[in-house]
Amino acid sequence: MTSSPERQWWVIFHEPTPASQEIVAVEPPPVGNEAQHERCDQMAAVGHQAYIITAPDEGTAGDIALRIWAEQLVSSPERLAAANAYIAANPSTN
Repeated sequence: MTSSPERQWWVIFHEPTPASQEIVAVEPPPVGNEAQHERCDQMAAVGHQAYIITAPDEGTAGDIALRIWAEQLVSSPERLAAANAYIAANPSTN
């Protein structure tokens, strides 16, 4: 069994709260520096960020991005404190 070749993906996301991340899109990177800068400007204008992930497919790239975000959250005392404060102030009604 052969695996899919690895590709680069831009996993575009935003953080609606200090305790959450939402993936907006997973797309191949734009071709060329100018196109990449233009896409970065578009994302910044609406408050989005992106991880550049190497993975065999979009779903795997999205999963990796979620894991990276979570690891960054728990490894930053400031971010973790902000997330914990948000959760304490906004208890879930589930």
